[in-house]
Amino acid sequence: MVSAKIVLLLATLLCAGAALASSWEDHDHGHGGHKSWRCARRCEDSPWHQRARCVEQCREEEREKQQEEQGGRHEHEHDHRGDRRGEGSSGDEREQEQGRRPYVFDRRSFRRVVRSEQGSVRALRPFHEASKLLRGIRNYRVAVLEANPRSFVVPSHTDAHCICYVVQGEGVVTTIENGERRSYTIKEGHIFVAPAGAITYLANTDGRKKLVIAKILHTISVPGEFQFFFGPGGRNPESFLSSFSKSIQRAAYKTSSDRLERLFGKRGQDKGVIVRATEEQIRELQRHASEGGHGPHWPLPPFGESHGPYSLLDQRPSIGNQHGQLYEADARSFHDLADHDVSVSFTNITAGSMSAPLFNTRSFKISYVAKGEGSAEIVCPHHHQSQGGERERGKGRRRSEEEEGSEEEEEAGQGYHTIRARLSPGTAFVVPVGHPFVAVASRDSNLELVCFEIHTEKNEKVFLAGADNVLKKLDRVAKALSFAAKAEEVDEVLGARHEKGFLPGPEEERGGRHGGREEREQEEERERRHGGREEREKEEERHGRHGGREEREQEEEREGRHGGRGRREEVVETLLRMATARM
Repeated sequence: MVSAKIVLLLATLLCAGAALASSWEDHDHGHGGHKSWRCARRCEDSPWHQRARCVEQCREEEREKQQEEQGGRHEHEHDHRGDRRGEGSSGDEREQEQGRRPYVFDRRSFRRVVRSEQGSVRALRPFHEASKLLRGIRNYRVAVLEANPRSFVVPSHTDAHCICYVVQGEGVVTTIENGERRSYTIKEGHIFVAPAGAITYLANTDGRKKLVIAKILHTISVPGEFQFFFGPGGRNPESFLSSFSKSIQRAAYKTSSDRLERLFGKRGQDKGVIVRATEEQIRELQRHASEGGHGPHWPLPPFGESHGPYSLLDQRPSIGNQHGQLYEADARSFHDLADHDVSVSFTNITAGSMSAPLFNTRSFKISYVAKGEGSAEIVCPHHHQSQGGERERGKGRRRSEEEEGSEEEEEAGQGYHTIRARLSPGTAFVVPVGHPFVAVASRDSNLELVCFEIHTEKNEKVFLAGADNVLKKLDRVAKALSFAAKAEEVDEVLGARHEKGFLPGPEEERGGRHGGREEREQEEERERRHGGREEREKEEERHGRHGGREEREQEEEREGRHGGRGRREEVVETLLRMATARM
């Protein structure tokens, strides 16, 4: 009798343990646990120096998936509640958030438009929806393709021209256009163009590293909108051929409905847009591919078309020194870009250095952070004007915003608005026409940027510092009349830097952490005093005490003669005002 009870107790415990284990397994599968495990196993096969980055990517993908699932649940709840106020307030919050960050898009701003176990395609929403200030590039979209090692992206075509840059990895890309099939090997630094309507497919031939491609899509059907069309497919991706009536399909392919269902219907391929390929299949694709990466002298435009990728990093940099290098490709060097009025460049800023402040006369600049960390500053008059009421109420006040992956600081000054953003891999930012900007690499790593410039015909890069500083070309009379200093002193400031394109960064120039802290404290003290003076002036205007203000101005002038800011600082400040006033 006792033994029977013991057996019954053990059986109960075993059943409970099995049920608990099953619930844990279901929980792991429901939250991507199985995929996370496989991702971690893949990282173990990576070289030791890449494992930390690989593991971080796995965690990031898991977080993104959980956020999307939570977002889907919230939307589902809103749909059931029918709470219109909730939907409206959420939209207002998003609009206000984007209003504070009109030109900067962190990794979380990208939406997944294609997802599978072997990779994804993420895209920014249309620029004119993100901000009215970006209506000038409403026909362009930014997207990023990530494909796992030894994966295959199934054939498709789009209703947009696609200008692509290989950020990481290597692979094979095939296009079918005008009845001709061309296959090429691609690697990091290659540029290639997939025209609208061309059947395109590619494979990641690397067994360890992801293939990452940043792309600009030039939309031609609906401004700012693009669509993928999958011919080969089945249930996932859905083949557009299955949308034709059965009679049309049978007539077009002269076969039975059952076979058509296996090829194009719900019994067809269901593994997604990006699927796993065997080593033998990868080798077969490689055998059909030719070497890409021709140089700038073949073929000579306009006598031919340069089919195939262009190896940007194998060319000589257009600008280069110890602080950074700039590689550029336009329609003259890569003829495939001629129809799109787009140029592609790669910028590598040395750790602790920065690009020289500059602006473009005709081009919008779209930059994507490939590697490294740093910061960017963009001077924007439009954004200041659009927030005029708020600025009047809070002039002289600094507002900063820190997020997990990015930081933005907004500051009013001299009628312009300065947007400061922290840059990290996956961040994108836009610099409109005529807007002065600068990018700075952190002290710990180089900052690598993939840049697409739109509307490049007759564009000119205008540098505001360094060897090509445009302000040095002002004649002596203009300098004397424009600045609060003699022409000789202005020349001394403008000619202080002899490097071209890239300069020592703020931290490098300060010569160490301690010296940088002291300068920052002095700068903050000056700004605090400046802001306080503005508040006093407003108070005086309200109460009509102009005499007191005049006395204080005389007192400040005396202080400036004895111990205030030097003439050199005033000259620098005037130069910066003039540079931005040229807009």
